[in-house]
Amino acid sequence: MNFKILFRLSLSGLLFLLILSQMDHQILMKWWQSDHAPEAPLFILSTLFVMGQIYFLNLRWHAYLNCGTVKIPFKTSVLTNIAGYFANILFINTIGGMIAKSGLAVRHGIDLTHAVIATCLDRFMTLFALMTLSAFGLPFLIHAVDRKILGVLSLILFGFAATVFVLLWFYRSGLWDRNQQEGRHAQMLTTLKKFFTNRNMMLSTSAHSLIAQALFITSVYALSLGIHGPEGKTLEFLALLPILALISSLPVGFGGWGIRESAFVYGLGLIGYSMEQSFLLSIQVGLVGLIAPFIYGLPYLLRNDLRDFLGANKPAGKYS
Repeated sequence: MNFKILFRLSLSGLLFLLILSQMDHQILMKWWQSDHAPEAPLFILSTLFVMGQIYFLNLRWHAYLNCGTVKIPFKTSVLTNIAGYFANILFINTIGGMIAKSGLAVRHGIDLTHAVIATCLDRFMTLFALMTLSAFGLPFLIHAVDRKILGVLSLILFGFAATVFVLLWFYRSGLWDRNQQEGRHAQMLTTLKKFFTNRNMMLSTSAHSLIAQALFITSVYALSLGIHGPEGKTLEFLALLPILALISSLPVGFGGWGIRESAFVYGLGLIGYSMEQSFLLSIQVGLVGLIAPFIYGLPYLLRNDLRDFLGANKPAGKYS
């Protein structure tokens, strides 16, 4: 086991131990013995919402893969995307999932440069959607969150928006066209332009990204109904979730475990949730995130699609 994996496992374990050491274990045991079973319908409903999220993320990924000259079936796009979910677990972090998605796309005929840029853009659009929803939610947190924290969050959102603005200015200024004729990154710039000049695709995938994250937020809200948190905090709860999702997606820890729990315990504590309620909710969110991709990919795994996907007679992608 290499040092990075050991570090991530240790970090997740340490965060779990730290959180558990501060909680009332009797409350946890009471929930485990009596309260969790009746909430199975909410767990199922939440899983369905996450499956809906995965569907829209699959639409986005399929659009990015097929933006070039090589076209692949939607089924293949789904399998590469689902493989990315499980690679996040096997390789401990989101980087592993991105590498797996790029590699599988190349194996099915997508140019390497196109596959890498599509993967990075796919990840960026998730961050874009969460940042956008976070910005809309900030006004609802004015009375619930410390002003210093709100200031930091506002600066982060402003920095992200400024970065996007600079990139758009770079494209519209004409520097893009002049630079793509020079240097070793010409192919990358040409591929990027191919994506960003396809306005219909970018608009549709932006919508897919926002809908996907809205479905994720709805899935967490469904789970929260079984936790019985403080009343009258629905808007604050929904406003906090995109921020907590951003923190949980940081490439540290074991597949997000430990980081997500810490974010939920601190963030939801600001609006009146107890440590125990926040911890139990975050655990359920993690479990739904494991189960939903497996259920979504199961029909493909039970047919010959998996053999065709892995085996193949598929052309290798170009590595130039």
